[in-house]
Amino acid sequence: MLMEAHCAMTRCTLAFASVLLLAANQLQLFMPVSCAYAQSSDQGLTAVDSDFSTNYTQLTKKILLAGIAIERYSLNYRLETGKQPPFRKLRYFASQEAGAGAGLAFEVVGLKQFGLGRRHPLKISKRALKGATITAMVGSIVAGGGSCAELGSNAWHAIQLKRKGFDGKSANKFVAGKLSEIDQLLGQRDSLVAANSSNPAYDRAVAEGKVLRCMRGAFINEYDRFHSDTNTYRAIQNSFFLLNAGYNAIGATAAGLAYKAVDTPKLNGPANILFIVSGATAAATPFLCSASGYVARKFAQHSVVKALGEKPHFDAAEFTARRKELDALTSDASGSLISSLPGTQRLALYTESNSLFVKQLESQERTMRSLRKVALGSVFLAPPIGGLLMTQGILGTHGYYDFTFQPRKQIDQYYRGAIVGTVGTSMSVVGNAALLLASMSYEHHLKKKESLPYQLIRKRLDHLAETELLVSKL
Repeated sequence: MLMEAHCAMTRCTLAFASVLLLAANQLQLFMPVSCAYAQSSDQGLTAVDSDFSTNYTQLTKKILLAGIAIERYSLNYRLETGKQPPFRKLRYFASQEAGAGAGLAFEVVGLKQFGLGRRHPLKISKRALKGATITAMVGSIVAGGGSCAELGSNAWHAIQLKRKGFDGKSANKFVAGKLSEIDQLLGQRDSLVAANSSNPAYDRAVAEGKVLRCMRGAFINEYDRFHSDTNTYRAIQNSFFLLNAGYNAIGATAAGLAYKAVDTPKLNGPANILFIVSGATAAATPFLCSASGYVARKFAQHSVVKALGEKPHFDAAEFTARRKELDALTSDASGSLISSLPGTQRLALYTESNSLFVKQLESQERTMRSLRKVALGSVFLAPPIGGLLMTQGILGTHGYYDFTFQPRKQIDQYYRGAIVGTVGTSMSVVGNAALLLASMSYEHHLKKKESLPYQLIRKRLDHLAETELLVSKL
């Protein structure tokens, strides 16, 4: 019995040992697999982080470069559309001063002859009056021709802009295309960031995204302002040239009738009526030009909204706050996403100065445009000058129709009109010269400071090129 029990225990012990040995072998086989799996999981996590960082940086880089492309185009668009033909200021001054000087000569001769004829009508020199009216007619033709020449110059400039891709339609199309590209990239970037919310740099990535969206708004807002301002000024300028050519044509016709009226007095009435129309048109010109500029601005703004599918908006205060928020997070942020930060920060600082740049540019251009005008284009000089010339026509019309058979009284009205006309044409002559000198002085001052609009834009383009170089290295 004892021997049988001992044998049974031995067999149980051997069986249990076999089971343990088998379990140990199985566990030994399993452990390497588990460790290998854990190691491969860690490697997979690192690979995911690496892919996230690479994709994030590339998307951010593409967004920044697309924004830089819009900014560069906007600056070049402003530079090209703002160019004025060489020597326009001097040649246009010469044509308008010739017209004003001829008008003044006409008034001076008329003042002398009508002053003499108030008491001695038969002593009026017909030859002198004819010479004066021919002078006035030629002067009006020269002044009107100068405006027509500048209209033609603007038309040629518009053709050149279209060839370069800087006309309004091409500009809207380019900016809209780049904006669509940026929006697609921002969408991809947002999805990538949202899918990696556990990443240590998640908060900084979100803050950087807000800065990028603010920069998007800044770029299209700047383009919208440039586009609207360019179209407004072009409309005002072309309207002035057209109106100037118009009232000079009327003035030349009136002077031609006045020439014939020396021998055919019945033409004095129509001649003076035309002088009224010419003077009224000159007085109203600045206001009509402003109205055309207002319409052009609204049309330009509408075209941008239509092309972009949204109304441009940029809040400078919000952008500054977003940028500071990003800077604050940067000191605490860690992770591989930091490689995109220098480019974003550099472009953000560039963009933050955008408002001051645009304000400075617009202020200087507004002053220069005001000083480039001739007297009859100035809102301060044109109404009184045009009003005086219109008054001369009214006095002449009154004298002819109300004192048809009273030559002394009729000539007295012509004399009074000549006095008023002399004041008006003198203002025009002096005003043209004063505006030219003021314009030359102001532009010379800006040029010495390297602050002329084209100089400011070129500096801005240089800074943008430096920023682009930094972004390209991301």
